Amino acid sequence: MTGQAALLRTSIVALTAALVASGCTSADTGPESASNAAPGAPAPAEPTPDAEPTPAATPAAVDASKGGSTDGGATGGGSTGGGSTGGGSTGGGSTGGGQSGTKAGNGPTITYFRVAQKPSCPAGTNVNPIPGTPVVLEWKVANVDSVALSVDGGGIYADNYPPTGSETLTFPCEGAGGDTQRHTYQLTVRNSHGKQTKTLAVTATVNDVPEV
Repeated sequence: MTGQAALLRTSIVALTAALVASGCTSADTGPESASNAAPGAPAPAEPTPDAEPTPAATPAAVDASKGGSTDGGATGGGSTGGGSTGGGSTGGGSTGGGQSGTKAGNGPTITYFRVAQKPSCPAGTNVNPIPGTPVVLEWKVANVDSVALSVDGGGIYADNYPPTGSETLTFPCEGAGGDTQRHTYQLTVRNSHGKQTKTLAVTATVNDVPEV
């Protein structure tokens, strides 16, 4: 019993010494000892790493804040703002000028419409009459679907003429000798874009045809 008591005491002393040594080591340890400090004690300040310098604003960032890269770059003045959409085909391409209106030069044109032969009224006498001569008209037109001719403002004389052609028409004369006979002839050309007209006024002197 005496030997066991002595061994027990020796074990207790050794355990106590180990606990004390462990407590001292824990107290000397840096930040971990803060959890064992008395309540209310300020925690030791941890070293603050050197702050990295704030990078200076780059030109691109400054420009972006002023409407540079974003407002005046690819979006504002590039493909979207001033490119195909703004000033291309729509504003200025296929859709705000171009492709949707009638281009100049698509309408019919009359190069000329003129008298190729002047008319004359009948002459002579009733015994020896001299017949009058007809009027001959000629024209040249372009970019047309139809070419029509009318006389004295009436209905269409014919509307199936070629773009370059001519027509011979009688020239009726009425009135006393010395009077002036006048007839008008209008050329009308058309296509899907519109029409053009030109009118000629043709005159001839009425001759006295005596009875013998």
